[in-house]
Amino acid sequence: MILTYILMTSVSSSFSICFSATSYINGNPITNQLNLHLLPFERLDKITSENLCKMYLPGKVVVAQIHYDDMSFPRPGDAEVNFLYQFNQEIVVSFTLTPADYLHIMDKQNAMYELWYDVNLVKVNNSVNTIEHTKYNGTNCFSKVQMTYTIYGDIDLSVSTTNCQIPMSTSQVYLEFLNDQINTQIQILPCTSSCTSTEFKTTSTTFKPITVYRVRKTALNAETLAQFYQKFIENRRIPISLNVKFNKNGIYSVISRQMDKISAKDTRGCKNNGTSDSHLFIGATINPNNMFIQYRESLTNQMQCSLPEAVKVKVDLYVYDALTSTRKQKTFTQAEFNGEIGVTFENDAEFTKLRNNFNPSITKSVVTVSFMTSDDTIVWELVSFAKAYIGCVTRATLHLYNNQSCLIYEFDDNPTCKTQKLLATSLNSLGIYYKDGEIKQSLGYYKFNYAINYTDLHQEVCFVCDQYVAGNYSKSTCQENQDFTKQKLKTSTIGFGIISSFESIVLDSVVAEYKAIYLPFIVCASIGLLFSVIITTIFIIKQTSSS
Repeated sequence: MILTYILMTSVSSSFSICFSATSYINGNPITNQLNLHLLPFERLDKITSENLCKMYLPGKVVVAQIHYDDMSFPRPGDAEVNFLYQFNQEIVVSFTLTPADYLHIMDKQNAMYELWYDVNLVKVNNSVNTIEHTKYNGTNCFSKVQMTYTIYGDIDLSVSTTNCQIPMSTSQVYLEFLNDQINTQIQILPCTSSCTSTEFKTTSTTFKPITVYRVRKTALNAETLAQFYQKFIENRRIPISLNVKFNKNGIYSVISRQMDKISAKDTRGCKNNGTSDSHLFIGATINPNNMFIQYRESLTNQMQCSLPEAVKVKVDLYVYDALTSTRKQKTFTQAEFNGEIGVTFENDAEFTKLRNNFNPSITKSVVTVSFMTSDDTIVWELVSFAKAYIGCVTRATLHLYNNQSCLIYEFDDNPTCKTQKLLATSLNSLGIYYKDGEIKQSLGYYKFNYAINYTDLHQEVCFVCDQYVAGNYSKSTCQENQDFTKQKLKTSTIGFGIISSFESIVLDSVVAEYKAIYLPFIVCASIGLLFSVIITTIFIIKQTSSS
């Protein structure tokens, strides 16, 4: 019996150095969860043959329990959690408590953990180094947190703060992201003045004046920052939060706030295409037949900045609500992308669910446009985290006359189309394109005023050359473009795209050209527009089915 005790004591001693004395507990009172962070022993690489951590434990079941003030909370048995030992890695063991039990241990300053190896044959007791509780909801201290990044480089966080009493002189500020199911941290330096110096240092112990934080790439954090970008590029929706950790009365507390907005810095000036045509808000519109991403009101993706090292463009679309999500990707050569009119993704089952259950307050989209080298290194990118939109045009026909064009809309009889509040503005853009293979080549665009009424499922709008917007297109004037469009009718599919505050869609359409006689008549009477059109006979040059 004495020999067995000696052997057990010796084995227990060997196992006791598997984990570091700096292991700690972090708790979250919102979820009533305690996380025991078991850190590997600092000198495991110097392990001897007597140390059993590497020889015996990997892959074995270990039973863990937490004790406060020599009493277990919850009661013995309730707090036992099994985990598999992994050599020389941090292991996080989670315990879920009742609200009453969590409240009981909130202000306890001492705790220990107990580990049972081989199902109660060997027991090890160790104290934890620190106890942390996320006592504060970050929304109470930060009313807004916006992240702006330079791909592979620095990250800036712009914040709006309240009067939280946080001792910043002794606080730790860090960015936290999910890395293979492990929360990984990168140190952040705060700034209270111009934030243009090579180092960010707080000059005040007051929390409220600090409105900018920065993750600056250094030799010390380069590896962790590279891990962040790897995970962020793989999944733009990984949880990312700003955290402030501070000590109050011997208890470490953490306030945490998720990002409200994420955007990429335009380090190359690519958003400006050298004209008055501005970037629209990038977002995904869920149309009846497809999903469409818009970039400019002129319906062109053309970038005027210099990106000589970029050979391809990858477009990554993620649309989701509380229950359904879909992710789609397309890759173009840079020339193909510049010639395209937005980007269209075709329908699928998830897309149909998102449209049928569309809720403007919870249906979101993430759109990323990455300009890449041949080895997939990102040179520059554009990213948008925003709500998704629902489009309502199911079919449309564009008629080209001698002196004007008319567009006939047909709408989806969808309740959301009738109730959405996006129809207040009446300024629309309509672009015309032709298809060169699978690529859509822009033929220019028009701006015209017309307020769509979604309760009328069949409407018509006409527009003339005075509403044409000149730009870098195949032909320089409206008349030249119209003549060119009629020529293209003989050999190519002609289509159009609609950009407005209520619709973003491209459609291949039925297009007709009309010859004229001198007989005036009224078109588009429903919107009070009077045009004198000269007509004799009607003939269709080319007809294609709507897509």
